[in-house]
Amino acid sequence: MRPAHVCGLDCRIDFHTHIVVDVPDFAGKFGDPRWPTFHADGERRHLIRDGRAVRSLTASSWSPRQRIEDMDAAGIVHQVLSPIPPMICDWAAAGPATEWAERINAAVADIVSAHPRRFSGLGTVPLHHPDAAVAVLHRAHQAGLSGVEIGTTAGSRELDHLDLREFFCAAEELEMLIFVHPLILGTRSQWTDRIVGAAATFGLSMGTDTAIAATRLAFGGVTRKCPGLRICLAHGGGTFFWALPRISRLWDATNDATAADLVQNIYADTVVYRDANLHFLRSQLGPHRMVFGTDYPLPAHDDLSGSMLSGLGLTDARLVGTDTAARLLNVPIGH
Repeated sequence: MRPAHVCGLDCRIDFHTHIVVDVPDFAGKFGDPRWPTFHADGERRHLIRDGRAVRSLTASSWSPRQRIEDMDAAGIVHQVLSPIPPMICDWAAAGPATEWAERINAAVADIVSAHPRRFSGLGTVPLHHPDAAVAVLHRAHQAGLSGVEIGTTAGSRELDHLDLREFFCAAEELEMLIFVHPLILGTRSQWTDRIVGAAATFGLSMGTDTAIAATRLAFGGVTRKCPGLRICLAHGGGTFFWALPRISRLWDATNDATAADLVQNIYADTVVYRDANLHFLRSQLGPHRMVFGTDYPLPAHDDLSGSMLSGLGLTDARLVGTDTAARLLNVPIGH
């Protein structure tokens, strides 16, 4: 297998993709419609929560064979698989929440095991039950997963809550990546009624939610306590890196650890849609903390061909497109 550094733009790792796996019918078992279920409709499956379809999915969402065909057509040699966000249930009781996460993790690990050259996997944890989350994290590591996807809160707890420190320290010790992804569904977010409509929720609520979570992690003591913890923010970090200069302006004047120190292991994907946004992200993070991502196979996914990377220049495009993710995942990449 050729090492990542010799790959060009036709040899990319897609760090931000989602997958659907078979799960038990907890909605029926527990009589609670908040649990996700899937209804088949011809060649599509509808993901149902609370009695309504929240995602309409094609075979690329669950079929490794279809994914590999799409990857080959786009010049993507490796994908990082993470659960589709509506499958993360951050409200359930400890027992069912743990079993749910374990079932998802086992299914993702099976796909990775069957196709190790093409896929790495991120699982999930019942983060709103911190003790259970630590145990599930350890088992995910043993199963061969590279990290876990979490939401922007742990149920009612913010991510800098002291109850969660053991979890983040365990992730640091195990070298498990933390992928922070907003869990907002529908046209409104739960934490504000000022942002309404699908477009504003997609563009502003999700990005702001991610920024709040990143601020808690960086300035609430988590990254200082766990300096080796590797965190990747979805969607270019939302609005976090745009706000960071203003945060730094006051933070650096009154604290011994600078903002730059506290975010040095926070990464972001490239799902930002426009060249100017990508270049701004590079100016704030540098290419060594950016990973190519698309949000495949969801309808709003970014360009699979990675055409925006060409504007970064060959060296930076290789770092963003392949090398940084290969280093994080500890995988050799080649044709």
